[in-house]
Amino acid sequence: MRRSHASHGEAVELPDTANDVPKLLELLRALEVPDAKPRVFRTLLRRRRPLPRPIVGLVGAGAGGALLVEIYRWLGESGGRRATPRARVDLQAADLPPDALTPDPNATGEEIQGHCLPIVQRLVEGFSTDDTAMGPIKFPRYRTADWLTRQRVTSDETEATVELRSRLPRLLRSGSPADRSDTAEGVSGDTISRLVFGVLALWPVLRLWLWISGRIPGMSKVTRWFMRQRYLAPEYSDSFLGFATRLTASRRGDENEEQVAKLLVHAFLEDLRDAYRQRLWRPSSWRRTAYPVALLGGVERDGAAKRLIGWINDIRNETGHFDPLVVLACLDYDPGPNDETGVSSTDELARIGDLQHLDTLESLVDRPYSGQQPDPLQRWLRDIDNMRTNRASDAWFLPLRVRLPDPLNGRVRDPSLAHLAVPPAPPLAARTWFVAMCVLIPIALLVAAALVYIPPLRGASCAHWPWTAGISVQQRDGECVGYSDNADQVFADDPELSAMQREVFRLNVAAADARRGNPRRPVVTLIYFSGLSYVDANVRYPHAQVEELAGLAVQQRRALLASDESEPLLRVVVANGGSDMRHATWVVEHQLRGLLADEPSILGVVGMDRSNAETRSAIGRLGELGVPVVATTLSADGLEKASPLYFQAAPSNKTQAKLVADYVQGARHPAGSPRAGQPRYNQVTIYHPKTDNDIYVETLVADLRAELEGRGVPYRRMEWAAQHELNRFPAPCETTGFDRGTLLFFAGRNDDFATFAKSVSRGCLTGESPAILGNDTVTRLITDQKAMAALPANLSVRYIAKAAPVMLGGAECVRGNGELGNEQVSLDYEQLCAELAALIGDLRAYSQMADYQPSWPGDRTGLAYDVVGLFLDAVRTRPQQTDGSLNRTAIAIQLRESNYSGVTGTLGFSTSRVADGSSIAVLVTAGVGQPGPQQCLVMSPRPDDGDGCPSGTKSAVEDWSPPRR
Repeated sequence: MRRSHASHGEAVELPDTANDVPKLLELLRALEVPDAKPRVFRTLLRRRRPLPRPIVGLVGAGAGGALLVEIYRWLGESGGRRATPRARVDLQAADLPPDALTPDPNATGEEIQGHCLPIVQRLVEGFSTDDTAMGPIKFPRYRTADWLTRQRVTSDETEATVELRSRLPRLLRSGSPADRSDTAEGVSGDTISRLVFGVLALWPVLRLWLWISGRIPGMSKVTRWFMRQRYLAPEYSDSFLGFATRLTASRRGDENEEQVAKLLVHAFLEDLRDAYRQRLWRPSSWRRTAYPVALLGGVERDGAAKRLIGWINDIRNETGHFDPLVVLACLDYDPGPNDETGVSSTDELARIGDLQHLDTLESLVDRPYSGQQPDPLQRWLRDIDNMRTNRASDAWFLPLRVRLPDPLNGRVRDPSLAHLAVPPAPPLAARTWFVAMCVLIPIALLVAAALVYIPPLRGASCAHWPWTAGISVQQRDGECVGYSDNADQVFADDPELSAMQREVFRLNVAAADARRGNPRRPVVTLIYFSGLSYVDANVRYPHAQVEELAGLAVQQRRALLASDESEPLLRVVVANGGSDMRHATWVVEHQLRGLLADEPSILGVVGMDRSNAETRSAIGRLGELGVPVVATTLSADGLEKASPLYFQAAPSNKTQAKLVADYVQGARHPAGSPRAGQPRYNQVTIYHPKTDNDIYVETLVADLRAELEGRGVPYRRMEWAAQHELNRFPAPCETTGFDRGTLLFFAGRNDDFATFAKSVSRGCLTGESPAILGNDTVTRLITDQKAMAALPANLSVRYIAKAAPVMLGGAECVRGNGELGNEQVSLDYEQLCAELAALIGDLRAYSQMADYQPSWPGDRTGLAYDVVGLFLDAVRTRPQQTDGSLNRTAIAIQLRESNYSGVTGTLGFSTSRVADGSSIAVLVTAGVGQPGPQQCLVMSPRPDDGDGCPSGTKSAVEDWSPPRR
């Protein structure tokens, strides 16, 4: 047995086991582990502030070299990835220099090599290593303070700050204070830190200013701390540079050495405090589940380590701040005085109670005493608040007498004690994989949402970036609808239609360039609105839209050729209303409405593609928005009632029905035939589909029936509900007694015409095919050789053609020669043909267009050309605005009062908003598969005594004379 002396003087008998190693390691774990079961929210909600750990001084361990070496290894060889941050300083080592708070007067050079506090420097180097799975601890404040104390400033007092400022970039480049810890790590971690300073490295001057100024909390954390801490009275300096100059080796001779030392130690403790400061936005701080342990061996009563312990004690008392440093020092003296009996008053380590079941060290305060004598650690915890308040010189010092076996013989690294060395696992919310999941899952959800709601991210063909100007598209029922004014969005995948859109967009760019060169030229913007996509491949026919866009492109080219400021430039916005314009109203309401509001230079809408209920609704909505609409080919009756701003360039169905009736009554067998001069037809069979909301077919059939009935011409109707029903109709050549004086009039849509033609010509011999007259929709096929290939070979087809003079221009026009039979043509007509030929040449440069060569110009090209010319003429003749702007209402008034003479005839709207005076004719093909020109049978308007056909274009298939009324 041996005797021990308790703090109140009573002698106590202790068992002589001579092995306090397990209890020492148990104590070390209790000190280094802030929480045995770390939890994020429990820690945040806990009201009790963490308490700095006592500085444990071991008495009886000798110099402690072997013990501390074993403990150092034990802390680092726990068998897991996690380990305790640790640093060991052998105070007896020959290479450990003494403190150098007093500058060496004989030092030379700009920087002194030695450190003021070598022990602290060794601790910093030890804690900076990263073998703990918690990340290295950075020391920006201490490294800055240490660097400043080693600088020699040779300039006088007025230039000292300038000289020091010139050296500070070296400090920043060294990676100590401002690379990471001083800025972004405190904000959001290493990754953003590297990014921030990767950028800031490009502006070193700005970077230095931000760091020195102390004005930016994230960027100037170090310098702000120096000017707010308590040592060396920083308030006496007007700036950080002034204070920093006082720390330099050549300037701190007048400063108090103890204050300098405390500043360095305070910076060291503040860096530890910052590393362990737990923030929700910094998960890495929650992974630090073990405090750093400083192992000091051979602490002498009057040595440097004893002074360091005293400074730590004073700083904790004076600042009241928490720091996580755990100090385990082996003392070579007994700090407890001996009483008269010669027994030391230093408490025995063995007196400390059970610590293995503690959650936190602070919770030991609430535990009742386990024995008759107070637990020395528990007593210290209960007394520390009073001692720190009174600033006791040993408030944080806890000396303990330890009994160790001699030799240790691996007692420290006993496998049964290994679990004590393993720091607790970090909270689930702080683990790397969990943080990665917390970051990646929202990112994945955001990416998924972005892919859904921002189609360009997934490479969708019908998509545009929100910030993209000139484009607004959306997928609706499998179709890409909306508008575009540039080649980033092209509607349809047909090579010809795509190429034509790209050419229009290229000309838009050219117009913008021309406007920049001549800012006083007005720019007219028109929206070409049509059905550019197809749901049903059987009705896919983009050639009609190609023709219309060609007319617009020719006008764009003509405008670019002009250079005078009074000649307007032309910009075209292409809008897709979907197959059969079924989404036209939606496009107007959700896409074009905003565009029209944002761009007052848009003077109107052209095109419109289909005469149906949806198109009529879109026309009405555009009228409500105050936008003029000039339809190129629409002809259904009553569309002008949908909007007071609606204008129709093509004659109405009533005019077409009148032309058909005139043709039937006036057609004669040609001269030289057995029945020369006799009527060609005596009856009409009208073929048409059963319609639903197709106002074009409905009004055309109704108008034709009325005309035929009024003239006493016999007729009958053949209807079909589905295309295949056409094949069930009786074929005239297979019908006994079929009257060859019957005209078969097709009043349906172009997609049914090929089936109709094959059905009615079934069984016919060469030259015996019945007379077929197609309505104006058939022109969609006539100008397209690919579509004509679906018709029976050598079948002659009569058809209604709007803009007949353009179609009669034939192959010469697409070669650039403006000819119309033997007639003289206008300059406008010649320019149309010249620019059309040039346009065709430019289109061949596009992909899959090398062989592009239309046989003749389409009627839609002429109509679109005239419609755009109508707008441009209205701009030229408009009353001049004071600000030079264009006004839609004024343009609409100009349209209403105009009688524009174009290549297709006169577009006169002074008496009606339907141009019934525009040309419309019955033309005939030379035969399917034959390259011959289109020829005229009868054209309206016409003189009372003639057929109206231009000289040199009349067909010899039959004659025509005006019918008697």
